Amino acid sequence: MPDTHPNRNQPSAAKWRLGALLPLGAALSGMALAEPPAGQTADSEQEIVLDDVKVKAGRDKPTSRFKADTSTTGSKTEMAIRDIPQSISVVKKELIESQNAFNLRDALRNVSGLTIAAGEGGRTGDSITLRGFAANSDQYLDGVKDNGQYNRDTFFIERAEVLKGASSILFGRGATGGVINQVFKKPTGKTGVSGSFTYGLYDFKRTAIDAETKYQDLAARLNVMYQDADSYRDYNYSNRWGIAPSFKWDISADTDLTLNLLHQQEDGVFDYGVPMYKGRPAGVPINTYYGFVNNRMLDTDVNVATVALTHRFSSDFSVKNTVRYGDYERNYLTHLYSGAAAYSGANAGTIARSQALRLNTQENVYNQTDFVYKKPLFGHDNILMFGSEFGWEEYNFKSKNSTGVTRISIFDPVVTASAAGTAFDFSGTLATNRLTHTQTYAGYVLDQFDITPQIKLLGGTRYDVFDAQQDDRLGVLNFSRSDSQFSPRGGIVWQPAIWQSYYFSYGKSFNPSAESLSLTANNANLPPEQNNNYEIGAKFDLFDGKLSATAALFRLEKTNARTTSPLDSALQVLAGEQRTDGFEAGLAGEILPKWDVSLTYAYLDAKIIKSSTTATGSVSGQVKSYEGMTATNVPEHSGVAWTTYHLTDNWEIGGGVYYASHRYADSVNEAVLPGYARLDAVVAYHQKHYDVQLNVFNLTDTVYYESGQTNSALPGTPVSGQLTVGFKY
Repeated sequence: MPDTHPNRNQPSAAKWRLGALLPLGAALSGMALAEPPAGQTADSEQEIVLDDVKVKAGRDKPTSRFKADTSTTGSKTEMAIRDIPQSISVVKKELIESQNAFNLRDALRNVSGLTIAAGEGGRTGDSITLRGFAANSDQYLDGVKDNGQYNRDTFFIERAEVLKGASSILFGRGATGGVINQVFKKPTGKTGVSGSFTYGLYDFKRTAIDAETKYQDLAARLNVMYQDADSYRDYNYSNRWGIAPSFKWDISADTDLTLNLLHQQEDGVFDYGVPMYKGRPAGVPINTYYGFVNNRMLDTDVNVATVALTHRFSSDFSVKNTVRYGDYERNYLTHLYSGAAAYSGANAGTIARSQALRLNTQENVYNQTDFVYKKPLFGHDNILMFGSEFGWEEYNFKSKNSTGVTRISIFDPVVTASAAGTAFDFSGTLATNRLTHTQTYAGYVLDQFDITPQIKLLGGTRYDVFDAQQDDRLGVLNFSRSDSQFSPRGGIVWQPAIWQSYYFSYGKSFNPSAESLSLTANNANLPPEQNNNYEIGAKFDLFDGKLSATAALFRLEKTNARTTSPLDSALQVLAGEQRTDGFEAGLAGEILPKWDVSLTYAYLDAKIIKSSTTATGSVSGQVKSYEGMTATNVPEHSGVAWTTYHLTDNWEIGGGVYYASHRYADSVNEAVLPGYARLDAVVAYHQKHYDVQLNVFNLTDTVYYESGQTNSALPGTPVSGQLTVGFKY
């Protein structure tokens, strides 16, 4: 296959370039008029109001740039976070912009208990681990499933919300460690435009526009993004563009219709990074490339359309119906290490490689109907939520292996143009060709009842029917599976004061065999895995609500994990057990006027309690059981500290540290990714109509690895920087 990017056939040179800036979007605050004491004149009243405005200086807000008060993810309606008996993290756009987090996975680094398993051109787009459990299929957009495989950009989202712990009552299948919900940028009723231009090291170029307007009952908003970048990894690049229009029509005072559209396209390189050698990332420069120069293809095409109709029957009773259509396509050439490195013999110091041409297409159609009824019950405040969900998914997957893929030296690789028998198309013999259909039918009921103004009860359940059919077009085996499941949830919240909230909660979730749209001979006959989340926590609003502090203790357990049958190694049984015991803490908001912080920390003890599955250690060469091992890609300690301070009304400085202790990259704990601490910094200059911002990443040029597999490790970014200029009118 000819290389369509000839200018990228050489390793990228590190060059500083000046450019444009992502605006931080200064917050607007209203000014309240205070009534004068009795007997004062109108002139006195005017003088008092002016003094009041002067003192507040626009910073008397209940929340800071980094603190959120409400969430739409922990319930079926927007609710105060302090009222939700579960841990929720909200990454607001102000924090995203401060860090220049252009990818969703970069924004999610601010979430405690969450780790990233994706690098440049990652295997399945955004791959997430939450509280020690995979959350690859637990991605949502405005509360509706968005589980296509692509690298999500942040240009079209207002914020990212992460609900942690088993949550199938709200989201159905999956939702074991939690869910990630992106909130779409929608019309606000204002008229204005903002934009940014960014240049950075490794020839990074990006521009984005956010414009909105309103005419009578129709409001519109348009977000557009274009990005072109090389990489600190040799022969890597990423071209991406997207457009996301949003419309809102106020049909009447009680009825409105919204339409959100997203198109995102990207081409880049499938790159798994450097090989593992003797259980550690090979000691080679992090830019070292082991693939084929002319076999670099990773193309994605995403189209998502969402229509939501909301009607308020009264101030107490409303209904919302949402229809989502998603179309996802991913066409790529893999580059994988197909075995452990050789330590001795004729192949010492080399590693085997494999390559395959893959195409996966996916279509989703979902319909959700949510009723909210707010009416006192027995004289006590009560919120009743009930509704239904119907979903259809179709997933096509093709794979064809290349031939003549040779071993390569780990420490002195010679990069060639192509594999001898590169698979350029899907003619001839295919390794995989299957079609999977799934159907979801669900109904739920959830109620929040205030026993007293200080004590709230939350409880309910959801019933799911999940059907899956898989057709093997190679004529091997066809499978089908149908599962039915109740998913209860309960919690109690005690709020002895307006600034304190303590809670206990319990929730269940389930993982059917076809959760990730694939069935195999060894799991097609298995019922779903079952998960339980027990959590106790506290939430505090300090300094008149400007600063929030949270803490949670939890146990998340999978009580019947799939494991290899001790009687037949070709089958799986539900006899395993996996458990994560953990503690999370967070601080977000304004410590002092002009000083904003976002701090998170997580301790995770993620263990395989029971298992009869075994694997051969990549270092020892011995067969070991999974039992007693630590879950993969889960650091025991991790956290992020980010802070900014306004030296003046115009100048802002800040920075932060991203920290993670060591993680295991394989299931028998012989492949290890070292722990690391990465230091970033930001300096910004703000004016009414423009901003200039400099972000520097990895100031100390620490060598670290974001994630890995048994035989590979994905290096993190070295020292680099981006200069952004933004405008706003």
